[in-house]
Amino acid sequence: MMIRADNISKSFGRNGLRETSFELEKGDFLCITGESGCGKTTLLSIISGMLHPDCGEVYINGRGIFTDMKEKERTRLRGSVIGYMMQGNSLIPELTVWQNVICPLELAGKKADREKAAGLMEKLGIDNITDSYPSEISGGEYRRVLLARILMLDTDILLVDEPTSNLDEKSAVIVRNVLRELHSSGGKSLIVVTHDREFLAFEPKVLEIA
Repeated sequence: MMIRADNISKSFGRNGLRETSFELEKGDFLCITGESGCGKTTLLSIISGMLHPDCGEVYINGRGIFTDMKEKERTRLRGSVIGYMMQGNSLIPELTVWQNVICPLELAGKKADREKAAGLMEKLGIDNITDSYPSEISGGEYRRVLLARILMLDTDILLVDEPTSNLDEKSAVIVRNVLRELHSSGGKSLIVVTHDREFLAFEPKVLEIA
């Protein structure tokens, strides 16, 4: 699985993403860094196919996701090839933590591997809140539930936006270790937007956006 971004940009008035390019091979890990407001989250949204760039193209295995794919195929791409952990509160408030973790698979008509879900939740230290609702858990727990939900999809490409932002150090260590293990196992392309310099211990490729 190879990802290539060619001169993609997106403007929002005076702000936005300047022309940016990179290549990522299967199993590579890329850290995207830069000042707040430079377009890091915008870049992830474009790579996921959720946001159209003003110019440029993103290629996955040689296919342009905007020039060669219709919206329906880009939608299928998310969840089957691309997993995207966004910032913000995207858990379903009416569902328990357990239900939130397994629901993406069930919505896709796939049978959720409950043993895998339980193992992920234990690894992320959220196995004690399975019956809780999103409004009942801490911010650190919330971020870890989001990560568990994306990892359940088992996609070839994983996009993660500020996974340790606003976490206490204990929660941050747990998240880093899970992503480190995922990277070490190989086979998946991992793109992380982060201000957390501890991720440099992964020896990733680094893309700094101005």
